[in-house]
Amino acid sequence: MTHQGLSCFCFLAAAWSVCVVGCSRHPGDEVVAYVAVDRKDAEPVLRAFETETGIRVLAVYDAEAAKTTGLVARLIAESPRPRCDVFWNNEIVQTLLLAQRGLLDEYRSPAAETIPEEWKDPDGRWTGMATRARVIVYNTQHVTGDEAPRRLTDLADPRWRGQAAIANPQFGTTRTHVAALFATWGPDKAQAFLEQLLQNEVRILDGNAMVKNQVARAQPDASPVYVGLTDTDDVLSGQAEGQPIEMVYPDQDADGTLIIPSTVCLLRGSPHPQAARRLVDYLLRADTGSRFATPGSGYEPIQTTGSQAAHGDRPVRAMPVPYPKLLEHLEPSSTWTAANFRP
Repeated sequence: MTHQGLSCFCFLAAAWSVCVVGCSRHPGDEVVAYVAVDRKDAEPVLRAFETETGIRVLAVYDAEAAKTTGLVARLIAESPRPRCDVFWNNEIVQTLLLAQRGLLDEYRSPAAETIPEEWKDPDGRWTGMATRARVIVYNTQHVTGDEAPRRLTDLADPRWRGQAAIANPQFGTTRTHVAALFATWGPDKAQAFLEQLLQNEVRILDGNAMVKNQVARAQPDASPVYVGLTDTDDVLSGQAEGQPIEMVYPDQDADGTLIIPSTVCLLRGSPHPQAARRLVDYLLRADTGSRFATPGSGYEPIQTTGSQAAHGDRPVRAMPVPYPKLLEHLEPSSTWTAANFRP
């Protein structure tokens, strides 16, 4: 065979192989999901969906430090030509931001009929799947239950100077929490509290899991972090690993604890709409929620708890945060923390 003939043969062979790989799977047999939920919790659910339906899930996860925020930035950048079908978020405020920008499609899943209206967008653009809470974590080897902070404002007490930590408020559920404080307390009170934290030399860490780990590893002779602000799933995962930590649901005698729903939504103009709806239906099923939100996960399935805020076997007084007001304060609160907080 001549060199020219060989080149032609190789080109045709390569083209054929690409066609086989690219065309052997029908486009309706796959779905692209961007997932802000921890991979260890989300992946078994997605694999079970694949087994049940035969639809392949191409999942994109994000790093702990930039969780949710990084994925949302990617969704916005891709919006002229969406690549993602389903966004499974670990919180609510960034989902609200996507809805406000017109990037979410309306879909009222039949699996969501029994989910209370407070956990669903009135326009059908997102639905809550499970909830977790923002809690104060403390090291049980060095802090007793009576000594542990009971309110968020206790973290600014001089007793915890340089020994309390929060995750970077530009990202994840800490960003949501700050926006919620701006919305419920008002900007002046919220900023005053955050300034008190800074004056108290609060540690700014890369993520909620790092906050939990620093608290768990606290040693008196090693610049310790004894208390911190994190999420229920981080605390329970640490306890499952034997870490000496416990948590407090803050402000149960005052404003209440912030309860954050994990949300599921469809992207407008998604490339695999039929498969995307099947994945949304699957995620919102009661049995899926129960398997995802196990007792040790830190999440509570909405299909089970309904409108009653509860975690574990206890009722929790929830901070009342109207979602439109939360979204209204997202950018102003983020602008303020960006100017004042330095990790």
